Amino acid sequence: MNEYISIKLELKGKGGSSVLEFEGLEYEEAKERVYTLINFIYRRERFANVRIEGNDREIKFSQEFEKLSYSEAKERINEFLKFIYKIEEKLPTVKESWLSMYDIENLSQKDRLFLILKHNHPNEWVRSQDIKEEYEILFGEPINLSSVSTYLARFYESGLTERRGSRAQREYRLITS
Repeated sequence: MNEYISIKLELKGKGGSSVLEFEGLEYEEAKERVYTLINFIYRRERFANVRIEGNDREIKFSQEFEKLSYSEAKERINEFLKFIYKIEEKLPTVKESWLSMYDIENLSQKDRLFLILKHNHPNEWVRSQDIKEEYEILFGEPINLSSVSTYLARFYESGLTERRGSRAQREYRLITS
């Protein structure tokens, strides 16, 4: 990993712009600061223009994006940070021991999705996109984001989950007794 990295992030929306600059932080610290700014900006904006610059003393990188939604901004900025910090993509750690307790092949997508919530996120708020990605990694098959959102909404309607946030930033949490 590089000893020195500087980052400049600018987010512009209808309500104005915000700039975050820092240098010399480790990847996790940088990611935390960046996400704090993203969350702050998207509380009042549906879309924002994003400009991010990075410098690792060898090469200067920059990217600009127009009218990104919250999830798009988070994804693009995260990809940029991973690139500049030379973070290798690792698959999420999966507690596969619980998988062997079920006949996965004969379970529906809805049941599999519920098991992910139950075993990997028992007391955590999660978004549809995150569950979609985890489902595809765990079970090695695609699932539509609309299907994930529908299943999560049905879990909420049946009292299995809690829900918070606007439609664009909705999160769910399994109710544990």
